[in-house]
Amino acid sequence: MSTPNLSITPQERALFLAEDLEGFWLSRLRKMDPVARIGYALWVSNTEKLKREIEKGNPLFWNNKGFVYWEFMARSTVVNLAAGLEKGGFRGTFLETRNMIKRVGLEVAKQHIKYVHHDYQAGNIGKVKGLLSLKQMADYHHEAFRKFNIPPSFYGGTWLDSVPNEAEFKLYGDLYCHDCDSDTNY
Repeated sequence: MSTPNLSITPQERALFLAEDLEGFWLSRLRKMDPVARIGYALWVSNTEKLKREIEKGNPLFWNNKGFVYWEFMARSTVVNLAAGLEKGGFRGTFLETRNMIKRVGLEVAKQHIKYVHHDYQAGNIGKVKGLLSLKQMADYHHEAFRKFNIPPSFYGGTWLDSVPNEAEFKLYGDLYCHDCDSDTNY
């Protein structure tokens, strides 16, 4: 499966600045950016849209997993974020928690943009420019989470505090990113 140009476009930057996470992650999804599978599933306004994207997409990109799997991944991510915010000291109503989760989502998208840009600028990270590794994604999630006092273990790829991240990537990485880049020269 060939990887298209994964650079961040002016349109994607505009979607981010407009706080349109659904549009931003849909654009990334259509470029086959692996993390966009969960990003789009998290922010899609109607799950029928997610179902259509999965059904019309390449089954290898979706790791031969269907709608139920990816919707579950998104739902578990939302619950995990809410728990992480609470663990970090945030207390709010349901609506306030939802709004805070969106703020976290915007910060994650901002960090994704930054890391993809750096991946292009560095020029020799991994095998494919703009395709991030599990470690790069974990690092930018940790960076985003830190701004909200969310412990790094609340990122789904690094939830076991006593296990080195590299071991977790080997154990669980395929659950959400079977086609991420390597972290060579990162």
